Amino acid sequence: MFYIHETEKIRQERPSIIMIGKFDGFHRGHQKILREAVADRTGDRQVVVFTFSRSPQAVLTGRGGTSLNTRREKLALAERFGADGMIEYPFTEEVRRMSAETFLHEILLEQLRVCEIVAGPDCRFGYERQGDMAFLKEKSRELGFALRIVEKERYEGEVISSSRIRAALLRGDVEEADTMLGYSFGYEAEIVHGRRLGRKLGFPTINQEIPLGKLVPAMGVYAAEIFLEGQRFRGIANVGVKPTVSDGEEKAGHRIAGIETSIFDFHQDVYGKRARVELKHFIRPEKHFATLESLKGQVERDTKIVREYWKRA
Repeated sequence: MFYIHETEKIRQERPSIIMIGKFDGFHRGHQKILREAVADRTGDRQVVVFTFSRSPQAVLTGRGGTSLNTRREKLALAERFGADGMIEYPFTEEVRRMSAETFLHEILLEQLRVCEIVAGPDCRFGYERQGDMAFLKEKSRELGFALRIVEKERYEGEVISSSRIRAALLRGDVEEADTMLGYSFGYEAEIVHGRRLGRKLGFPTINQEIPLGKLVPAMGVYAAEIFLEGQRFRGIANVGVKPTVSDGEEKAGHRIAGIETSIFDFHQDVYGKRARVELKHFIRPEKHFATLESLKGQVERDTKIVREYWKRA
C-alpha cells in the first residue's frame, strides 16, 4: 500500500476511488465505507483514503485533542481493510480557505484523478464546509464521476462515531468500544526500562510509553492480550499513571504516564522490542498505595481476578 504525506505535489497515474474524512479509529462505520469502495474497484482503479495531516477541526479550534489511532495504526488498518493507498494532505492556510469547487477540481480531479467518491451522508469539505452531498450530487452529474453514499453504521440503535468510542474508553468500557471499532483497542510501542518495581514485588513487567497524541482510556488495571514477536500472550496491564507508594524508596506523587504489563508465565528479556498490548476488560481504577506491601497485596488480588477472567473468556 502506498502512503503519501506532507506534500501538495501529488500526481496519480491511475483513476482513484476516494474516501474523504478524518477516519479517527477506522471504526465499523469507516470500514463499511471502505468495503463499498473496494467492491467498486475494477480494472486499474485504486482505492485511496484521503485525509489531512492535521485535523481541520483541531486547527480551527486550536485544540489538538487525542486520537484513537496513531498514524502507524491507521495505515495498518487501511491496508487490512483493503485500501490501496492513503494520502495525508497538508492542511495549509491556502487549503483551509479553498472553496469546495476549487478543492474538487484542483485536488480530487486533477491530482488524484478521482473517478468515484464513496462517503457517508454527512461528508463535507472546502471552505466553511461548502462541499456537502447536494454539491457532490450536482457535480457528479456535471463532471462525470460516480458518487456512492453509504448509510451510517449503527450499534444499539445509534450511529457509531469516534466520539461514542472515545466516551466508552474513558469510562473503561473496552468491550463496548471494541464492538464499535470492530477490533481491539490497544497500544503498540517499544518496550523500555521502567522502575523495576514489578520485579521487586515478584511480578516482572514490560513498560511502554503511550504514543504521543493517542487517547488514554480510564486509568486503571485491565485484563490484556499481548502480541510480541509473532506470539500471543495473556496478562494484566496498568494504564495511565503507575501506582505510587510512599515507603521512603518511592516518593508519593512520583507519577509516570504509560502502560505497565505483566505477561503471565513469561520470563524473557525483551527490552527494545515492540509489542502490542490490547485491553480486554477493566478491573479497577488506579489508586495510590501507602506501602510496597499494600501494593503487592493488591497486585496479587488483581492477578487472581484476571486469571479467572481468562478462564471464562
